[in-house]
Amino acid sequence: MPTLRVRMTHFIVTSIGTYGDIFPFAQVGIALKNQGHQVTFITNPYFQETIQGFGLDFHAIGSKEQYMKVLLNEGLWNEQDHFDIVSSLFVPNLFAIDQFVSKLDPDEKLVIITQQNFLPNAGIAQAKRKDLTIICGALYPSVFRTAPHVLKIGPLTLTGKLKKIAWHFISKRLDQQYLQSPLVIPLNRVRNENGLPSIRGYTGLFDQIASFNALLFSPWFSAVSPEWPDNLIPGDFILKEEQGRANFSPALSRFLDEGSKPILFTFGTGNLHTKKYLEASLGALKLTGHKAIFICKDESHLPKDLTENIFWLPYVDHFSDLLKRCSLIVYHGGIGTLAEAARCGVPQLSIPSLGDQWDNSERIEKLHLGGAIAIHELNQELLAQKIDSILKSEKIATTCDEILKKMSERVSASTIAKRIINATNS
Repeated sequence: MPTLRVRMTHFIVTSIGTYGDIFPFAQVGIALKNQGHQVTFITNPYFQETIQGFGLDFHAIGSKEQYMKVLLNEGLWNEQDHFDIVSSLFVPNLFAIDQFVSKLDPDEKLVIITQQNFLPNAGIAQAKRKDLTIICGALYPSVFRTAPHVLKIGPLTLTGKLKKIAWHFISKRLDQQYLQSPLVIPLNRVRNENGLPSIRGYTGLFDQIASFNALLFSPWFSAVSPEWPDNLIPGDFILKEEQGRANFSPALSRFLDEGSKPILFTFGTGNLHTKKYLEASLGALKLTGHKAIFICKDESHLPKDLTENIFWLPYVDHFSDLLKRCSLIVYHGGIGTLAEAARCGVPQLSIPSLGDQWDNSERIEKLHLGGAIAIHELNQELLAQKIDSILKSEKIATTCDEILKKMSERVSASTIAKRIINATNS
C-alpha cells in the first residue's frame, strides 16, 4: 500500500507588546517546530535576539527605533492616549506581513498565528491569498468584547436591562470608531478589492478574519462566554519555562534568607515610567514595615530614600524562582505576571491603568487571588491597607493554594500546538 505523506505547514507566528506578549506565542512556535513544521516568528527587531535564542526563524517588522519611541512615551500608560500611540507600531507596517507572505511559495500551506493587534495586518495578506488560515491567540478574556457584570458610567452604576441597552449603544459607538481607524480603512479597502465584504466592526476580526481563536488562558480564569465567537480552540496559560536552577547573587540570597518573606514590586518590563508607583510603594512599606524587592530597569526611577529593608533589582532571570520566595506580588495587572503568580501560589495586588489590566484585576478580586487598586486611586495609605488585608486573608491564601494545584495540571504548549494543527487540518 502507498505511504500517506502528511503535508507539513509553514506557521507564521506574530505578536508584539512586552515579553509577556511574546513568550506564549514563542512557546507555541517552539512546539510546532518540534512537531516538524516550519515556523517563522514575525515581530519587532527589539525581540530578535530572544526569538532566535529559542531556535526560531525570525523576520523583522518595523524598527527598534519605532518600538523604543512607543515605550518612552509616557502617554502609553494613559488609557486615552494608548491606542493612538500603540497604533504607531502597526499602521506604518500594515502591509509588512502581506509583503512577507507574497514572497513565499504559492503552493505552500500557510497558517498565521497572531495576537489580536496584528489581525488587520494578517487580514490584508489573507484577502490576497484566500487559502491562508489565520488563528488569533487570545492571551486574556478581554480580547473578546464582553458586556461587564456591572456597567459604570460616571456616577451611574447600571445593571439588568438598563446595562444591556447602554452596552448595545456603547458597542455600536466603539465599532463606528474602530471602522474609521487607520488600521481598518486600508484593510476593508483591500478586502473589497479582492471580492470580500468589509469587516462589520471589532468583533469581525474574530470570525471574518480569524478562522479559529485559540484561548491562551486557563479555564479557571474565565469560562467561555456566549458573547464570544464559536470558533474556539481551548488552551491554557503558557508560561516561560526556565532552564536550570536560579543563581541568585550572594546579596540577594542573604536578603531572602533573613527574616520574613519580602513583597515583590514590579510594574512591567515595558513600563519605563514607574516612578509614581515606586514612590507610593515606598511610602506604604514605611507604614507597614514589610521588607520588599523592587524590580525596576531604570535606577533613576527609584525613590532616593530607599530603606535597608528594600532590595533593588534591574532585572531577574528565573522570575518564578524568586516569586516563590515572596509573600505577595504588587504589579500592573499584566496577564503574564498574573499567571506566574498563580503558578507560584502567591497572592496578588494589581494596580491597573489600561487595556486588559482592568478586566484581569476584576477577576483577581472575584476569584479571591488578591486585590486591586485603580491607578487614579493609588496612594501610600490605601496601598498599605490593601497589602495588610491581603496578607491576613485566609480565604486568599487558601484560594492561591488551590489555583497553584490547577496550574500544575495545566495543558502544555505542545498539546495546544497539536490542537492548532488538528483544527487547521479539519
